[in-house]
Amino acid sequence: MKNLLFVAMLLVSVQFSAQHSGGRRGGASGQGQGQNPELNQTKEVKKLSAKEIAGIFYYDVDEVIKKVKIKDDDKKYSVTKALRNYNFKVKEILFLNATKFTDLDLLMNSMSKERDSESSKNIREKVKEVTGPIKVKVHEHEKELNEILRGVLSEKQNKKSTT
Repeated sequence: MKNLLFVAMLLVSVQFSAQHSGGRRGGASGQGQGQNPELNQTKEVKKLSAKEIAGIFYYDVDEVIKKVKIKDDDKKYSVTKALRNYNFKVKEILFLNATKFTDLDLLMNSMSKERDSESSKNIREKVKEVTGPIKVKVHEHEKELNEILRGVLSEKQNKKSTT
C-alpha cells in the first residue's frame, strides 16, 4: 500500500514539474520567452580547433586492423606500414604548421564570444586562407593511403575501412 502511494505521488510530482518547465505558460501576451530566465540561459560555446577544421586526424592502427578483420600477417604488415606512414606525414604537417594552428585557435576562441558578423566573416576568411593548403596536403595523403589499401585489402575489407 505504501509503495502504491509512493508511486502515485511520484507520478503527480513528475506531471507538475513537466507542466511547470515546459515552454510558454498561459497568461498575458506580454509573457513570452524573452521574459523567462529559464529559457534564456546561454549555451556553452564549443571551443573550435584549427586542427579539426583542417581535417587533421590520426588512425589507430590496432583499431583499424580489428575493424577490418585482417587475418593474414602480410596484409597486417602492409596495412600497418601504410597507416603509420600516413600518421607520420600528418604529424609532420601538424609540426610544420604548429604556430599557425596555435594562432588560429587563439583567434577563433577569443573572437567567438563576439557577435559581430563582420569580424566573424574576417575570421572565417583567415581560417580558410591558412587551412586551405593544409587541407589539400592532408587530402593528398589520404588519397595515397586509400590507393595503397585498395591494392592490399579485399573489396569487402576495403569497404569496411572507409566506413
